[in-house]
Amino acid sequence: MANQSDGKPTLRTTKHSRRAFLRLSAWTAAGISFSRDLSWALPKSSLSPQSNRKKVTVLGAGLAGLSAAWELRRAGHNVTILEAQLRPGGRVHTIREGLSDGLYAEAGAGRIPRTHNVTREWVKYFGLELEPFYPTEASQIALLNGRRFKIPPNGDADISGAAFTPHERKIGLLNLDDHYYGDLTKKIGGEIRRDWPSSIAKLADITMADLLRQKGASDEAIRYMLLGFEDDAALDFIRDSVNHHDLSKIKGGNDQLPRAFAAKLSDVIRYGCAVEQIERRENSVQIAYRRAGMLDHVEAEAVVCTIPFGVLRKIPITPEWSPEKRKVIDNLYYGPAERNTYQVSTRYWESEGLNGFGSSDKGFEIWHSTHGKPGRRGVLQAFAYESYAAELDQLSEGDRWDRVIHDMDEVHPGLQPHLETIITKSWTNDPWQRGGYVVYHVGQQNWYPDVCRREGRICFAGEHASGWPGWMQGAITSGIKAAKEITAELV
Repeated sequence: MANQSDGKPTLRTTKHSRRAFLRLSAWTAAGISFSRDLSWALPKSSLSPQSNRKKVTVLGAGLAGLSAAWELRRAGHNVTILEAQLRPGGRVHTIREGLSDGLYAEAGAGRIPRTHNVTREWVKYFGLELEPFYPTEASQIALLNGRRFKIPPNGDADISGAAFTPHERKIGLLNLDDHYYGDLTKKIGGEIRRDWPSSIAKLADITMADLLRQKGASDEAIRYMLLGFEDDAALDFIRDSVNHHDLSKIKGGNDQLPRAFAAKLSDVIRYGCAVEQIERRENSVQIAYRRAGMLDHVEAEAVVCTIPFGVLRKIPITPEWSPEKRKVIDNLYYGPAERNTYQVSTRYWESEGLNGFGSSDKGFEIWHSTHGKPGRRGVLQAFAYESYAAELDQLSEGDRWDRVIHDMDEVHPGLQPHLETIITKSWTNDPWQRGGYVVYHVGQQNWYPDVCRREGRICFAGEHASGWPGWMQGAITSGIKAAKEITAELV
């Protein structure tokens, strides 16, 4: 998704809708504080070259691994990055091949919130440009129980005939989130914290669906607000929803950010290197990996591991991880996520006064990736998640195409005559990811310190090991944190 997928889905364009720090007391002694002041993760906050230089191996060239390597190299360490794929970025992946007329679309991380200053500063540092993720004109569609509801740009949908309560109809679709849990967003914030009061922390022990029921929400309202995330812990859902404000994307494609990092680190990246075994020794760590069919190894004094736990759990390790680490590696939940990209010969929905965006209560949201771009061809995307994505992952290609064409046509009728191709990306079926983003279910939020905690000479980074699971900011900050941890000689 680094492979963050940019958080759980946002279902509205004008309202948020979605869905401590680390136990690193040694940082205080080292003079480095990871508070909500994130100046330490900004491009200009570089480390001074160290006299005690280490040989460090970074596992993965997603944003977490790249930012870790960047910081380690600035500190003077000898760095090697092992990347299983032949490209950088992990779950930051822009689709270009297979689309016509220079069109592109995001297969993974798609959005950058206004509040994610670290990500935005790195975008600026590399001379990249941001543009709005959502258009401000035309209407979008919400599909509920097979009915299309048009949401105008400066108003709300007419839901008088929908199965909401009379009070919910008065509130309106766009205000349901604020009505039922808006007060909690102000108390929770957008990042994982260790100092939530007990009144907030207890929300980790109840599902979001149950919380909404307790607050009097109807089944129809719950289905609309959650769209498949009924089992998500309320604390995790609400925290993530705070990030869905004033969203941007990188003009020309989000993959430009990891590629900018990688261009400066090209001499230390080894592509096509799949890790097969990790051996922890007294004074080093040996990584066995396969490259072009040949087995090789590299030995380092420290390791930054950004491999998603869904993949890491299958990699042999000696000696074994601690029981606490093994538990989270084996059980951390990665939400199913699939992105279906539809190229069409013309942006036919515009004739209905629509901007191409929308959502379906079957469990997906719709993006129009070419809004604001010249030309007649267009690209729609269906961002499928949770049970809907899991169902699609089990289908044959032919059956999946039939299903996703039918379901998209319900939102934007008239798809088939204009459809030119579909490109599917399943993050669950990706052998190097095995999921889209971390979701904390009931009772799992207290796993967070164990997810992040280092094991001897191995530090962990990635969206899963950050205060912003599922976001590029989580990947970047976790990578830089790991680099500083190694340089501070905590290994």
